[in-house]
Amino acid sequence: MRRRGLLGSAAAWSAGLPAAAFAAGNTRPRVSLAALQAHLRFLASPLLEGRETGSRGFDIAAAYVASHFARLGLRPLGDDGGFAQGVRLKTARLASTPPVLRLWRGARSESLAYLDEFSTRPDLQATHSEVTAPLVFAGHGIQAPGFGLDDYAGLDVRGRIVVVLAGRPPHLPSEEGAHFSSRLTKMAVAARLGAVGMISLGTPRSERVAPFHLARQYAGTAAMDWQGPDGQAGSEMAALRGWAAVSLQKAPDLLAALTRDYPRLVADAEAGRPVPRGPLGLTAEMTCDSVHGHTRSHNVVGLIPGQHPQRRDECLLLTAHLDHLGRKTGPQGDVIYPGAMDNALGLATLLEVASLLAQAPQPQRSILVAALTGEEQGQLGSAYLAAHPPVPAAQLTAAVNIDMPILLHDFSEVVALGGEHSTLGAAAARAAAGLGLKTVPDPQPEQARFTRSDQYSFVRRGIPAVILGPGTGSFNAQEDGAALMRDYRAQRYHQPGDDLSQPFHWGAVQRHAQLHADLMQLLADQAERPQWLPGDFFGELFRPGR
Repeated sequence: MRRRGLLGSAAAWSAGLPAAAFAAGNTRPRVSLAALQAHLRFLASPLLEGRETGSRGFDIAAAYVASHFARLGLRPLGDDGGFAQGVRLKTARLASTPPVLRLWRGARSESLAYLDEFSTRPDLQATHSEVTAPLVFAGHGIQAPGFGLDDYAGLDVRGRIVVVLAGRPPHLPSEEGAHFSSRLTKMAVAARLGAVGMISLGTPRSERVAPFHLARQYAGTAAMDWQGPDGQAGSEMAALRGWAAVSLQKAPDLLAALTRDYPRLVADAEAGRPVPRGPLGLTAEMTCDSVHGHTRSHNVVGLIPGQHPQRRDECLLLTAHLDHLGRKTGPQGDVIYPGAMDNALGLATLLEVASLLAQAPQPQRSILVAALTGEEQGQLGSAYLAAHPPVPAAQLTAAVNIDMPILLHDFSEVVALGGEHSTLGAAAARAAAGLGLKTVPDPQPEQARFTRSDQYSFVRRGIPAVILGPGTGSFNAQEDGAALMRDYRAQRYHQPGDDLSQPFHWGAVQRHAQLHADLMQLLADQAERPQWLPGDFFGELFRPGR
């Protein structure tokens, strides 16, 4: 595919919008491709060293965003009258002593090789964690009675280490499946049932989504959790004393007592067919040493005030995360992870959309614009903002998040993750139709994207949320959008190659930004407040006071 220069041409600029956007008398503000490219060029610059949470590069990027908020006339909602909302973070890194995962069958033991056969995470709760207990296999480790699924039915896991398959059965709906398959949800279920540890087994599907070998890349990365003003940890940490992920190659050994045909068991579990579950005749010893510390970072928050006498107290959220992976030391020395697509492009979009909204006639609802920290560490900045909003929590009406739009093809489709759960879906479809786009279901539900970005922090507080991204369809019949997106995920996602040299489709970049500008304007001015659909799964699960 021909590579496009960073600046693009006037023809590429105008190609992003339908002809109606340029018709005489159409006064709708149009995004500036030049502005988008300028923001992207700076935010993905090596000067910022990958914008890791708590780093100097992140602080430079945050100062850049704050200066633009000030230029646009946004009202600062951070600490001490500024745009920065401070977030205190507790950190944990693995100590130099390697973690241990040892399996016992009677008097015989086998130690798994760290980062070759198993991986683990630093423990934010204890500097030394250790647990020894029998193993019990519980399928995918999911309890979803509303979908007829209970992997723990008939099992007693009290005082046991639960062994589960990574991921979830594909027949679960995309967003609900993302919730049930998340590591934290599975750990919370196991802890509630009395388990003391968890081992997640690699599968062919999980290997495609998150290859095990990437564990080596993240081994030196700190785990983080935000802390409230009272110093208490903000996230709900499951009370398990050990967690590990076992590679696809080693996984069959743990289930040998149940089956010698691991691929068949996985296939049956993913198809919803019964699989053998229960004790594995093994005892596991799991040990991990962690080094604790503290750091600080901040969200950048500003307000576009509404003008309607009543609706101005209803506050929409427009968010994108500012952080990425920083720089890491490898065999060839220090390597920078620029995070151009993830998420410098999302931040560039947020800044240009905020510019259009600030220049347009004052919206009826207020719009809280936020550049967030700590997304790569588990949506920490958004979780803090959702728990400590700079406006009364009851005023938060809906959230629109922008994260890693893979804009490599002339997309003709829009995926609105979360849209089917609230009236945000109809609004997104209306905004898309205005640009000649159609909305389609998530083509990659196995990615579990709904729970893996900042919109989920607001969903967990009972606030309807949506994240928009391109579908695989293209206006150019010669383009294979699905192949281009797969290539990005396989070759450049969370890699040094996510940089400015990528073949961005500039027409798509402009169209994507215009879509968000149109959606925010629509939500700000429509008569009805966004709300969950009656009886919705997430609306009920996270209903305030439930």
